[in-house]
Amino acid sequence: MKTFVLIKPDAMKRKLEHVILNELKSLPCDITRIEEVIVKEDVILKHYHEVIVRLNLPGFKDIILNEFKDEKVLILECESDQDDLIARVREKIGATDPSLAHHSSIRGRYGEDSLTLAKASSRMIRNLIHASDSIEAAAFEIDLWFQ
Repeated sequence: MKTFVLIKPDAMKRKLEHVILNELKSLPCDITRIEEVIVKEDVILKHYHEVIVRLNLPGFKDIILNEFKDEKVLILECESDQDDLIARVREKIGATDPSLAHHSSIRGRYGEDSLTLAKASSRMIRNLIHASDSIEAAAFEIDLWFQ
């Protein structure tokens, strides 16, 4: 089984990428590919396409671009022979809102933001890291980002 992980610009700016990588290395998986990339507009909009359509919020596309376009991120492909890799990675990462994430998770330990603050500032939540939520999403995101 494979999954995709993206260490977001907020984590990169805070120089947390090595700390986060060490956290991920505690999982029963191998990081089979890793690259530092500058986010391109077309890639991030394809990545968030489903969310943009589902939420249908005015200005949301610009909010995404403000957070990601031309910023550095770290992309990872993780692999394991265990069927629950995606669930394990997502558990390790923690809840989307760092203020609600378990204290032992990556977001709970290192997160400084909340959904409330992000909404009040009309920006994306700065939650350090993204991981695929399904086998299909992982395949799509791996193909999209590792071009």
